[in-house]
Amino acid sequence: MKKLIPLIFLGIGLFISIFSCKRDDEPIPVAAYSYTYTQECNIPSEVNFQNLSLDAEIYRWNFDDGSPVVYEKNPKHLFQHEGIYNVELTAYGNGGMHEQIKAIYIVSSPVISFSASDTIINVNGNVLFTGNALSGVLPSAWFWNFGDGTTSNLQNPSHTYLTPGLFDVTLTAVNACGSAYIEKKKHITVNSLGSAPNPDFIANTTNITVGQFVNFTDLTINNPTNWNWTFNGATTVNSTIQNPINIQYNIPGNYNVTLTSSNAQGSNSITKTQYIHVLNTAPTTVFIKKITVKQMNFPPTPPIFVNLFYKLTNSPPSILYLNGLPQIITGLFQSSLPVSWILSPNFQLPVLNQNYQISLWDRKGFAPNYIENPVGFVQFNPANYTTYPTVINLIQNNINIEIELQWQ
Repeated sequence: MKKLIPLIFLGIGLFISIFSCKRDDEPIPVAAYSYTYTQECNIPSEVNFQNLSLDAEIYRWNFDDGSPVVYEKNPKHLFQHEGIYNVELTAYGNGGMHEQIKAIYIVSSPVISFSASDTIINVNGNVLFTGNALSGVLPSAWFWNFGDGTTSNLQNPSHTYLTPGLFDVTLTAVNACGSAYIEKKKHITVNSLGSAPNPDFIANTTNITVGQFVNFTDLTINNPTNWNWTFNGATTVNSTIQNPINIQYNIPGNYNVTLTSSNAQGSNSITKTQYIHVLNTAPTTVFIKKITVKQMNFPPTPPIFVNLFYKLTNSPPSILYLNGLPQIITGLFQSSLPVSWILSPNFQLPVLNQNYQISLWDRKGFAPNYIENPVGFVQFNPANYTTYPTVINLIQNNINIEIELQWQ
C-alpha cells in the first residue's frame, strides 16, 4: 500500500500537468463563476458556487479559509467565520489552464465600539475618536455626531470643540447586512478657562420608594474645585463630595436637589425642582409617554428607506393594543434617526408584571395590497425595575429603542 500512494499522487500530478500544457489545436479554458448566499448575513454562511467556465474538464476550488481544495463543478461551501475570502477557481482543459479569483464577503451586522483620546478638555481642545469594529470585516461606512452640530464620515476622526459644554457623542456604522449604533451621553466635557463653574448633575434614578438610595454624578463644566450639595428630604441633607452616593430618602414626597460649584473665578448654583420622587409603596401603574427609535436595520439594497410603524403587544398571549397608540407611518432613511412617537394620551400598561414587546414594521405598497415586513423588536417587563426609571433604553435584536415612562 505504501508503494501505491506515491504512484497515485504522481498520476494526479501528471494528469494536471497534461492539462496545464497548452495544445495549439485546443482553445484555452476560461475560468468563470458566480455565487449566491443560501442565507445572507448569517455566520456561519453557506455559499453556492455556479461554474460558468468554458472549454474546461477539471475544476479546482480553493476557498481561502484553510479548508481542503475541492474538485467539483458547482460546489457549496460553508464559511465558518466572518471575513473576506479570495476564492480561486482554476479550470483545466486540453488547451491549458486558467483561473479566476473573487473576493467573497462573509459578514453579519456590524459590532462596534469607540473611544476618545480625552473626555475633559478646554475650549479649542482637540479629541481623537477611534471607531473599532469587533467583527472580522470593517463596516463600509461610519457616521459620527460630536454633539456640537458637527459630524464626520471617517473611521477615526479628530475633532476640535470650539464652545464650552457637555456633549453627547454617537457613532453609527453600516455594512450590507445592517448597522450598529452607540451613544455616550455627556461624554465630552469642554471647559472655559478663566470662568466660574457652570453646574449640572444627574441622578442614577429619580423615582424610588421609601428607604431606597440615589447616587448623584457631577456634570459641572469650567473646572470646579469645590461642590456643595443640598438634598431636601434626604437623611443626608448636605455633602461636599463631588459625586455623592447612597443618599437615602425615608419620607414620601417630591424633593429638590441643589448643587453649588465653585472655583477661583466664582461660584454658581443649580436647583432641580421636585427632582427626586419618593413613593410610599411600589407603583401599581405605569404609562408609556414616548417611544424613540434610535437605531435599527435598514434594507441593504435600494430602496433603503422604510415606512416605519410600531405595534405594542403583551406576550403571552399576543394582543395588539390600539387604544392610545396612534399607528403612525413614518418614512425615513438611516440619516433620519432618531425618530420618536409621543403617545397622547399616555398609554397605560394594563399589568406591571408582564412581558411587553414593541415591534417595528416596514409597510410596502398601498392598501389593500400593502405588505408588512418585520424590522425587529424589543421586550421588557416593568416589574424587573426595583427603582423606577423615567427612561429605559433597550438594545435587542439589532435595534435600539428608548421608552419614556411615567410611574404611579
